[in-house]
Amino acid sequence: MNAMITLIRRELIEHRASWAVTTVFGVLFVVAALLAVVGLARVGGIGDGMTVFEYGQDAETVEISAALMVLFTPIASVMVVVTSFVVFFYFLDALYAERKDRSILFWKSLPVSDLRTVVSKYLTGVAAIPLLTIVVFLVTAVLVWLIGSTTLLWAGSGAAFISGPAALAQVTVMLAYLLLVQALWFVPLHGWLLLVSAFAKRAVLGWALLPPILVVVAERTLLGSTHFAKWLGHRFSGGFELAFQGDGHGMMINIEGGEAAEIMFPALGEILTPGRLLAAPSLWVGIVIGVALLAGAVWLRRWRDES
Repeated sequence: MNAMITLIRRELIEHRASWAVTTVFGVLFVVAALLAVVGLARVGGIGDGMTVFEYGQDAETVEISAALMVLFTPIASVMVVVTSFVVFFYFLDALYAERKDRSILFWKSLPVSDLRTVVSKYLTGVAAIPLLTIVVFLVTAVLVWLIGSTTLLWAGSGAAFISGPAALAQVTVMLAYLLLVQALWFVPLHGWLLLVSAFAKRAVLGWALLPPILVVVAERTLLGSTHFAKWLGHRFSGGFELAFQGDGHGMMINIEGGEAAEIMFPALGEILTPGRLLAAPSLWVGIVIGVALLAGAVWLRRWRDES
């Protein structure tokens, strides 16, 4: 266990982009919150919007609670998308880079098996990087919440300090669930990327993209069907159609001038369907394919030392 943790820490140190990219986006959100506080950015989305101070002067508790959800949800959504791209490029580079810079010769001299090394890289992508994303989100959201809440308190409303923890907890659970769904659903994609990373001598991105494209074109040209393309489209959907359902209940938020916006924030129990996801045969077929691809990556790393 300690050896695996050490290997994962090594991956995070060698691939600093795995946590630096999400951190940059977190800093941008905090800067945006500061700009909103000083009046250089406006919030609301209805009419011309308003400053945070103006909003706090007239907003009721229920409106502020919903506004916090509106504030936290885009941050979490951006973190999910960014993490997906970070993990994609991390897996492409994970086994390729150590052959390119010849560091594989050093790592192979250590008493660490190829299986353990590949598993550590896989766990870094599907567990360590998402966990760091959650940490970055929490730090970002708390800073944004404190900045906004302090401004609203100055405007005469302390509701944001009270409503913040509940809203933050709900969005954090949603973020963790989204990242977990992606980790399970993208097992074949991640396995393919690690296999390509272990195989390619150069142009690793081209090797990752070109074979699937050629298969799609060949099937369409020779057989007149699109089964593989549909399977890819279904796999790239993220599995969200299985992991979520329900419309929830609308909430009316009065922004200004008597206008209102309906914000949909259902309870988590109404929309999360992990049971349906875990019962889907397509999930387990993908996992079996992914495990086979990971086994191929282990075999290639054992025998392919040259870059």
